[in-house]
Amino acid sequence: MSDTVDSELVFVVDVSSFTKGGFVGTTSYEGKTIEIEFDDDSEGAFLTAEMAKRLKSKKGTGLSVIVEEEKSSISKVEVGGIRSSVRLSDPKVYYAVGKEGGAVVRIRRT
Repeated sequence: MSDTVDSELVFVVDVSSFTKGGFVGTTSYEGKTIEIEFDDDSEGAFLTAEMAKRLKSKKGTGLSVIVEEEKSSISKVEVGGIRSSVRLSDPKVYYAVGKEGGAVVRIRRT
C-alpha cells in the first residue's frame, strides 16, 4: 500500500527475501508491486526519480524514515541518490523492519 500525503510516502513492507548484505521487502506503490532493499550500511535513502519529485528532494536532502511496528522509531537520513529501485540503507531502519519481518514505513522530507 502506498500513499502520498503532504510530501509523505507510505509503504506497508513485508520482508520477502534475504540478500548477501541485507533483505528485500515487498510492497506496492501506485498499484504496482515493488521491492525495497534494506541494509545497515548507513548510506541513506535511494529513491526513484518519481518518488524524489513527490518529496521535492534531491541527493543530500534530509528525510525522516518512520518505522511503525510494535514500537515506532524515527531515523534521520539523507537522500543518497536517485536510481531505478528503492534502497533504505540505515541501521535503525534495517533492524526495526527486520526484527518484525515487516512494518509500515513512512518517508518524509525534513
